[in-house]
Formats: sequence, structure tokens, C-alpha cells
Amino acid sequence: MEGTTYISIAWTDVTGSRMLLKLCIVFVVLAQLLNSLSACRCSWGASDERQFCDASYAFRAVIQEEIPQIPEIPEWARDEPDVDPDNFIYFYKYKVKVEEVFKKPPSVDVSGTIIVQTPRMPGMCVLTLPVGNEVLLTGFGDGNPAWDANACSWVQNWEEVTSASQAMLRKGIESIDCSAIARPRWSG
Repeated sequence: MEGTTYISIAWTDVTGSRMLLKLCIVFVVLAQLLNSLSACRCSWGASDERQFCDASYAFRAVIQEEIPQIPEIPEWARDEPDVDPDNFIYFYKYKVKVEEVFKKPPSVDVSGTIIVQTPRMPGMCVLTLPVGNEVLLTGFGDGNPAWDANACSWVQNWEEVTSASQAMLRKGIESIDCSAIARPRWSG
């Protein structure tokens, strides 16, 4: 009887260990899947032309200042003692002086100073802009209420933009056959 009990316990332990291992593997796979679903996903490796084609705007601009934001704390969280107000600021906003326009939505005036907003939350492709720098800034939107950019946008110090890319930008979007430019794979 003891031998049978011993074998039974050993079998249960082995089966339990295998089940635990399988559950751990399933958990890791699900965690990776959820992480990839909530993560920033950009098409890394896109050519300058592809990034220019995909953007709704492209400017050479000077980042003048970051505009302080007031948290938008929802009513349900206002009386909670452990609420961090910074968790309710969803965007960085910047005052940006446009120096040169390469691409913009039709019938939108882009002159002088504009407001650019970038996401502040980790899963939303966080981007901080270098205050005081002259940059190539691309992104999406039409400036109403702000121009949008994120980590997937082509943002680069202007002095680092190659002369070939500067020439391409200055020729304008009309000079590029966007349908002929390959799209890179998406990555997270």
C-alpha cells in the first residue's frame, strides 16, 4: 500500500509540475501579448521620403518653450488621498516658432508661433522636444487645437538632417511618388 501511495504522490508531483510549467508559459505569452497591444508601435527604419509622405505636416522650427499643463483630475479621483496629479497630465505642450514649411494640410495657415502637443503616457509613444533647438518636426493633425507629434514622428535636430533630405523637403511632397516608396514593417 505504501508503494502505491508513493507512486501516486510522485505521479501527482510530476503532473503538477508540468501543469505549473504550462501555466507559467501561458502567463508569459499572455503578458507579452498584452504588453505589445498597449505599447507604442512605429514603423522603424522608414526612409526619410516615407516619413515625409506619411506625415500631415513637416516644419523646420525652433522649440521655444514647454507650456506648463494643469492636471485634468476626474471628479471620482479628486478626494482620493494617494492621487498623483501628474498622472492626469496627458500631453506635453510646446510653443514652437515655425521657420520653414515643407508640408501642411491645405488651407491651413502656418505662420509664426504654433502649439505642438506630444503624448506623455508610456503606451502612447512618448516624445519630449528639446527646448531651444532648431528641429525638423513632422507629425499629424491640422493645428486644431494643436499640432500632434509622437515618438513615431520624424523629429531630428535640423543640423543633423542630411543635405539630401533637406533638398527633398524643399522640393515638396509633389516631387515624390509616395505610392512607390516601400513601407517598413511595424515594430513595438
